[in-house]
Order: sequence, then structure tokens, then C-alpha cells
Amino acid sequence: MGLFSKNDNNNGYTDLSGMQYGGYQQNMQGNAYNGNAYNSNPYDQTAYAQQAMQGFGGSSMSLSEYTSKVYLQMFIGLAITFGIGLAAVLNPDTALQLLADHVEVFLVLCLVEVVMVFVLGLFIQKLSSTAATVLFYAYSVVNGITVAPALLLAGLDTAFWALAVTGGIFGLMSLVGAVTKMDVSKWGSVLMFGLIGLLVYSVIAMIFRIPMSDLIISIVGIILFMGFTIYDTKKIKAFYSSSFGAEAQKKTVIIAALQLYLDFINLFLYILRLMSRNRN
Repeated sequence: MGLFSKNDNNNGYTDLSGMQYGGYQQNMQGNAYNGNAYNSNPYDQTAYAQQAMQGFGGSSMSLSEYTSKVYLQMFIGLAITFGIGLAAVLNPDTALQLLADHVEVFLVLCLVEVVMVFVLGLFIQKLSSTAATVLFYAYSVVNGITVAPALLLAGLDTAFWALAVTGGIFGLMSLVGAVTKMDVSKWGSVLMFGLIGLLVYSVIAMIFRIPMSDLIISIVGIILFMGFTIYDTKKIKAFYSSSFGAEAQKKTVIIAALQLYLDFINLFLYILRLMSRNRN
């Protein structure tokens, strides 16, 4: 959920960002999409299904146009989130005071984030494309608020360099995902088990104050979300092929953008955590 929880062992905060991604990704591994417009596994597209999709007007936009829209929506979401985070860093006294005075509101917002991701994942078929887009933007706003404490803790310089490094790594992994001929359809469950294991280890490390745990968590988190970026980039084409009609395509654009957005945010938070650790 793009946030850090209080933890005296790891520079004051433990990254819980994977929880939001994990919740959504579990929906994907289950039958979150089991209607006519969506397949529970977007990789399982037969030639017959693709031909049927073409015959019924499924491709209202080209794959390149579809991909461009996915990344555009992702960048809009990131711009909203980091814009709010930057405002907090530039006004630290006000931001910290608001956080101190309204900590219960902050915790509620963390819960709201999880709910928003589940709503998008579970009820996307019942939402209009406009409602899905508005919900994604609203999520970006809330996430900007919950990311702000991490940015305040790290400082503007560290956050800037972490953002630059994240952009480079994310871009490279997206390129790999776009051009690779590897079958990555099985990566989802492996990466999810890895993420769950990392979260469990994070809790254990926090309780028992395991030495070097912060370094291990940061490195493993970075590796996991590099893998998620390749996996989710590869799924863009599968989402495109499984979208029947213009409205369905608009919805899958938002879902694909949300997944890449979460990949970027979580990758950034783990890199920020690692850089903050080295600085301290």
C-alpha cells in the first residue's frame, strides 16, 4: 500500500507496500476475471478465442495504441502520487504535523488503499471504464499521502536518486518483458510466494531484531519487483488479446496500468529503503 509502518529495527520503518500488490495479484491468480470479457489467466488464449475476438470487433485499437495507453495511465498515476509526495517533502513541518495530529486518518487511508485495489480487481466487470479510471486516480492520490512519510524520512535528495534509479531499472525490465521470447506465464505464482515469504520474514525480523535483515529485505524486494515488472509487461499483450470490445479494452488498460504502477511504486520503495540505509 505504498507505506512504511513504524519499526525501531529498520531505520524506523518497515515496508508493507507488498501487501497491496499481493492482494491484487492473488485476485489475478484466482478467478477474478471469469466473465466473457476477461479470462482468469490472460496467458491462456487459444488461437480460436483470438480469432473469435477479432470477428466480434474486439480490437478497437492496435496493440501499440493499447500499450501506449497503458503506460500513459501508469505515468499519470505516478505523477499524481509523487506530486503529492513532493508537496509533503517541500513542506515537512506541515506534513509531519498533519501526520501527528491525524495518525488515525493515515491508518484508515492505508486500509482504503487495500479496498480500492480489491474493488478494481474483483469488480472491474461491473464498473464502467470511466469509474475504473477515476478509482485508479483516487488510489494514486491516497497512495501519495501514504508514501509521503517514506519520502520525508529519506529526504529530497535520496528520494530523487531513488526515483532516478527506479526509472532506469523499471525501464530496462519493461523492455525485457516486451521483447523476451521466454514463457513467463508461470512466474506469477513463484513471485507471489516469494513476496509472501518476504513479508513473513519482515515480520519475524522486526520481532526478533535479526541483524542485516533490512539489507536482505531491500535486496530481495528489489529482485522480486524486477521480476514482477517483466511478468506484468509481458501480460499487456495477453490482456489486449483477451479484451472483447472497446469498453473492455479500456478496463484492461486500467488494470494493466495499475499492475505496472504497483511494480514501480514497490520497486521505488525498496530502492529508497536500501539507499536510506546506506546513507545512515
